Amino acid sequence: MILKQELIQLHVSARDAQDALTQAAAPFIEKGYAKESFPEALITREASFPTALPAQGVDICIPHADPSHILETAVGVVVLDEAVEFKMMGDPETLLHPRIMFVLGLKEAHGQVEMLQKLIEVIQDEQLLQDILNAQESQVIYDLLAEKLG
Repeated sequence: MILKQELIQLHVSARDAQDALTQAAAPFIEKGYAKESFPEALITREASFPTALPAQGVDICIPHADPSHILETAVGVVVLDEAVEFKMMGDPETLLHPRIMFVLGLKEAHGQVEMLQKLIEVIQDEQLLQDILNAQESQVIYDLLAEKLG
């Protein structure tokens, strides 16, 4: 299972995208899934290749970094208390305001396409996204996503 309950964070308060990415990366390092370079790698990659997407009822983003910053493949989820501004994937002139972050720590680059395909199913499910936003425990989000993300 690459979705890790210990990487699910609820009620995260961030000043901006950089702060959100830094907070999202912290448990990856603490739990041994990523190197100390992971937060800066997320921030740098997001600046060059934005990952925010409009979804059903709530914007999301899918930050990730080069596999060289990953020790063990893992996926985390961050639910922000208030949306922060991110640039849209494929159209960096458009600003979106995600509240849900799907943070990918993939050790192999080829795993990205498969994981993105799974996430597309998730972000097309408005009820699922609302259930994630409304969850009060990480276990609830884990249970909602475990089957879909594997």
